Amino acid sequence: MLHSFSIVFGQALSLFIMIAVGFAMYKVKRVTDTGVSQMTDLLLYAVTPCVVFNAFNRPFDPATARFIAVFAAVSAAFLTFSIGVGILLYRGGNPHSRAVLRFSAVFSNCGFMGIPLAGAVCGEKGTLYASVFVVLFNLFQWTYGFSMMSGEKLSLKRVIVNPCVLGLLAGLPVFLLSLRVPSPVGNAVSMLAALNSPLAMIVIGTHLAKADLVSTLKDLRCYPASLLRLIVLPAVIMPAVVALPLPDNAQKVTLAVMFGAPVAASCALFATKFHRDSELASRLVATSTLFSMLTLPLLVSLVSAAC
Repeated sequence: MLHSFSIVFGQALSLFIMIAVGFAMYKVKRVTDTGVSQMTDLLLYAVTPCVVFNAFNRPFDPATARFIAVFAAVSAAFLTFSIGVGILLYRGGNPHSRAVLRFSAVFSNCGFMGIPLAGAVCGEKGTLYASVFVVLFNLFQWTYGFSMMSGEKLSLKRVIVNPCVLGLLAGLPVFLLSLRVPSPVGNAVSMLAALNSPLAMIVIGTHLAKADLVSTLKDLRCYPASLLRLIVLPAVIMPAVVALPLPDNAQKVTLAVMFGAPVAASCALFATKFHRDSELASRLVATSTLFSMLTLPLLVSLVSAAC
């Protein structure tokens, strides 16, 4: 297991070095809030759909299609379980803080951090399964997550018209029909998708730089919530995942990455937009990201060893 941990830790360390670059660039004012906002938009509306599309840009294979279907069903089941845990644990207190805590229990930083790490650990398969998870994540986020944080009713349009689903709608026919994408288009999409890891890590680094880490680490509310996100939920979910007869071990490792990732950056974005406890949300993102430097490699290496 020590060998497995060193490999995963090395991959994670590469990502955290890129986070440090983003942190430093923001601190020395070479990247501003405007630049962070623009990079985030680039990630969400251009790079992420390309990552999803690129994952499905392959000839159709019945076995792969079955693997994807099984993986999607398992992922949806455990996301639903996480919703139940969040509702059960966070009942009283300030409703604005409660919404943030429930959101943090369900939604991990699976897009910005999960996809790069899954791809680094499991290769092309990891990127494919992580992309499937991110599509499901977005479906849950723009239904349950949006409704809970905003207090508004669900909207089918909001579910369909989001970058990940659009990437899936473009890529799924390519895979199912074994369509051949012209080389200039395929190369452009691949190069845009390759921006995901460095750009996402740099953005995360800027968010850490904006946080007052001293005050953040003094906020005792962050510790139980980070513990739930990084350790408790994975400790409950991952033994069941390992025990399941999933057809591909890369699925189990990818699920470990996705469920073990820190609190989603969108937690802070949603909290700000809908006037929830945005300070708590930002601190949860920062605290859980810092702690995940140790917990995520450990979790992934344990699951890899168990498989």
